[in-house]
Amino acid sequence: MSRLLVFDSLDSTNDYLKREARGLPEGTVVLANEQTAGKGRLGRRFASPASMGIYMSMLLRPDCPPLQAATLTANSAVAVCRAVERVTSFSPEIKWVNDLYLRGKKICGILCESSITDHRLDYVIVGVGLNVITRPEDFPPELLRKAGSVFSQTGEIFERGRLIAAMVEELDSMYAAWKTDPLFFLEEYRRRCGILGKTVEVYFSEGAQTAVAEDITEDFGLTVRLENGEKKTLHMGEVSIVSL
Repeated sequence: MSRLLVFDSLDSTNDYLKREARGLPEGTVVLANEQTAGKGRLGRRFASPASMGIYMSMLLRPDCPPLQAATLTANSAVAVCRAVERVTSFSPEIKWVNDLYLRGKKICGILCESSITDHRLDYVIVGVGLNVITRPEDFPPELLRKAGSVFSQTGEIFERGRLIAAMVEELDSMYAAWKTDPLFFLEEYRRRCGILGKTVEVYFSEGAQTAVAEDITEDFGLTVRLENGEKKTLHMGEVSIVSL
C-alpha cells in the first residue's frame, strides 16, 4: 500500500523525493498539481501546467544490483500504459525507452533516477508526467509538434483522480512482479513498443544515422539495423521515428 503526499506546487516531484528520501518509507508517492521545474530525460524540461496533468513520483528501494534496477524504466512504462488503458479504454504505445504516445503524440514521459553508495543501490525514484486535459495552447510553442494529452488525442475528458489511483495500483503491481521476475513484462513491452519495424533516426556521438528498429533485448535494450546492414543494441541514447 503506497503512502501518498499531495502538494499544490513543487519544483519537481522527483527532486522532492531526492531531498527527502532518507526519511520516507518505500512506496511513498509524491503528487503535485503543478511543477515549476519539471524535467525529462537528458535534462529536458517537462511542461507541467497546473491542473492539466498528473505529475507524480514513487520511491522504491529494490535489493538488487544497480544495473538491474535500470530496467524499472521500461517496466514502469508498461504499468502506466495499463493504467491509462484501464481508465480510458485507449491503448498508448511506448517509444523506447520511456515515452508513451497516443495517436501520434507524446502524452507521457517517465524519468527514473537512483542513488548509489559504495556500489549499492540506496533508492530508485520512478517519476511519471502524464498530460491529461492539456490543450494544444497550453503547451510551449516548441512542443506543439509532438506533444499531446489524453484529451487532445481522444476528445474525451477523464478524471485525474481515477487515473492517479490506477497508476499507483499498476506501479505497485509492476514492482511486486518485477522483484520476483525482472523479465515479467518483457513480452508486453515488446508488444506495446510502437517503434519496432519502423525507420528511426539514431543519435550517436558522431552524428545521426538512419536505422530500422528491430527488437527489444532481454535487458530492454533496442536492437537496430543500420543502412549498411550492421546491427547495434542501444541501452541509452535517443531515437526518433522517421516513418509512421
